[in-house]
Amino acid sequence: MQNKVVLDSCVFNKLFLEEDDKELAIQLITEISKRKYQVIVPSLFLYEVLTIASVSNFPAQQVYELIELYQKANLTLVDLDKPCILKAIEMCESGHQKSGFPSFYDASYHALAITNNCTFITADNRHVSKTAQFGHVVLLKDWRSLFS
Repeated sequence: MQNKVVLDSCVFNKLFLEEDDKELAIQLITEISKRKYQVIVPSLFLYEVLTIASVSNFPAQQVYELIELYQKANLTLVDLDKPCILKAIEMCESGHQKSGFPSFYDASYHALAITNNCTFITADNRHVSKTAQFGHVVLLKDWRSLFS
């Protein structure tokens, strides 16, 4: 059985955006490739990444080509099935008025990890704080714990 991870679009975006934790994202993706992990993401990943490229004034065509290259290596875009969608809905309904509710977009990535018995890697602290009880999630800053 091949090892899998679910990679949040916000982590992938760090490959072309200038952010403080860009180097962490590069290290993570390098390690995932070295270990021949399969990266699975919801099909909405493509649209989220290209939208961020566009609004960040980064050439969207270059980002699309980067995604295509990563697909040839180990990235798979998947349509969510019913169990995954139902898990995402459950996660969205698990929030609280005070702390807020997870977005369906974020929950869909996390639910994909849960239904594939793997880990969702994100840089979104707020999502993790709202959904930690579901497990199957690690923050980008803690990515090394996946391989220890």
